[in-house]
Amino acid sequence: PTPTPAAETMSSKDGSYQRLAASGGKQKDPEIGKKASGDDDDAAACDYRKLFAGCGTRNFGCGYMYGIATMLILQVFLWGVGFPGGGSSPGPSQINVADFGDGRTRGGYRWPTKPLIEPASGMQFKAEAKGLNSEFNMLMGVGLRVKKVLGLGVKVYAVGFYIDPVGARRALRQYKDHSVAGLRSSQAFYDKLTDAHSFRKVLELVFLRNVGMEKLKDTFNEGLAVRMREKMGSKGNAILKDFISVFKDMKTGQKLIFAVEKGVLSVKSHKGPVHKFASPELASSLLELYFGENPSVGAEVKENLIGRVPAIWVK
Repeated sequence: PTPTPAAETMSSKDGSYQRLAASGGKQKDPEIGKKASGDDDDAAACDYRKLFAGCGTRNFGCGYMYGIATMLILQVFLWGVGFPGGGSSPGPSQINVADFGDGRTRGGYRWPTKPLIEPASGMQFKAEAKGLNSEFNMLMGVGLRVKKVLGLGVKVYAVGFYIDPVGARRALRQYKDHSVAGLRSSQAFYDKLTDAHSFRKVLELVFLRNVGMEKLKDTFNEGLAVRMREKMGSKGNAILKDFISVFKDMKTGQKLIFAVEKGVLSVKSHKGPVHKFASPELASSLLELYFGENPSVGAEVKENLIGRVPAIWVK
């Protein structure tokens, strides 16, 4: 683990901030049935109307058997659309088992071993990574950051989102039985991901083109300035200025890593040192660029980054 760095400046009372010395180096449910409409008690034949009202007809045996068959068909349908036992959403058992390869387990839970590939760029992300410390993190999803230039979409970087599954299981326990579609439609769930204190989160950016230092600074300053101002007023200006000062020119294939844990945002550019910022406001603002109500990276990236979240509960 990275040694605890010494504090550099700024009072936490005046902005909850410490710049830490750099370390390191090198649906509504579907209708289940239609109300029976005027069963004809004089009808001798068992027609389709008896499908849902068998015992109310003269031909009881035929209607009864159709009723049983109907219930079985409906149960199979409910399973198929993701409502096991008639419940609200599919659980972790519906995760693609092919993602788990050799069935590696840690702490009684299985870990996916299959990497994910961001399709538009072909960039591959490992199923697990250590981020900026010695602890393993589980890959939740991948996305592509595209910037519009003269009306054309320019691929800037591919991004992988990793989390500490142990901490996430505690913080996200209320979402254990939710489907991915359900999670994607819940901003309350995304708000858990922007909490700087809840559990460790890592964003790994792999650049697909050269991006100059000034351009990188401008981009992050634009996305963070309003959020920091809302959280801290003018006090956030100095923190943000300090933060963007650590960015360097990024070349194609190089990585920029952000890690958030216990209210501290850590940043590492390629092979440079790890810079730490003890500002929960900065950390949560950075996460909001990806998971906020109006994410700077776009709604599609936001949704793609959580595709594997139900996997954290697979045993």
